[in-house]
Amino acid sequence: MMDERVNAKKTISYFMSQRGISLADLGVARKVVMSWSGRIVKSLVDRSGLQLSQHWIYEDRYPLYAGKVKGVPVSIALLPVGSSATVMVMEEMVACGASVFLGLGLAGSLQPKAPVGTCIIPTTCIREEGTSLHYIESDTEIGPSPRLAEILKNACENEGLKVYTGPIWTTDAPYRELSTKIDTYRRKGVLCVDMETSAVYALGTFRGVEVCNLLLISDELWEEWRPAFFSSELGNSIERAGRVILQCIAEEQPIEKRHDRQDQPTLANKE
Repeated sequence: MMDERVNAKKTISYFMSQRGISLADLGVARKVVMSWSGRIVKSLVDRSGLQLSQHWIYEDRYPLYAGKVKGVPVSIALLPVGSSATVMVMEEMVACGASVFLGLGLAGSLQPKAPVGTCIIPTTCIREEGTSLHYIESDTEIGPSPRLAEILKNACENEGLKVYTGPIWTTDAPYRELSTKIDTYRRKGVLCVDMETSAVYALGTFRGVEVCNLLLISDELWEEWRPAFFSSELGNSIERAGRVILQCIAEEQPIEKRHDRQDQPTLANKE
């Protein structure tokens, strides 16, 4: 039995009551593509033609776009960097009815075989962020929706993208990625490091929604730091991975059985 004094359902209901709007006005579809990069979101929106939601609770700070991709209702969301803020916004989207999340983000590579532009689908996580521990016990292994991971992997390979699946490291402290720790994790086969994946996977497991991230290598860490955020290699991967993500989100079919999760908020003015 949940004992949450404040939860996302209450937050969304309060927001709608104050604005005099309905759940549909918020623009959150069942299927959501999310990213932490404004550059990636712009590329996705330019490709899909989705329109800015005028009533999303974060307005222009973390905009949400809504529309259809190949005739399928989809939302594209810019999320705040970091596990805690990301999960907070995802909780609110789940309360609005979202149940499938595909993330497209950036990560630092720990492996020479995965240079800038490589695609990573995290399947397990070293959890060094604090948010996931509020959802799933620390000794419990977490991962993506196996179904979504398989769909993404196949789509990346069909696109000709270099893609690896395997363990990654999620941390709250990017400026404490110590050389000794990087070397240790590299030897253990950890592919890359980011700031959100383990938390969003924990949320997916806890709330019974499907989540899978596709990470693009934006910098290399296995020796000296090599940033390449504005490189042509990364830019090319963003364009091609964006095409893959939008194809997958439009074509995936929901699983029939889902775990219990928060009910959607209900108001008199809800459509």
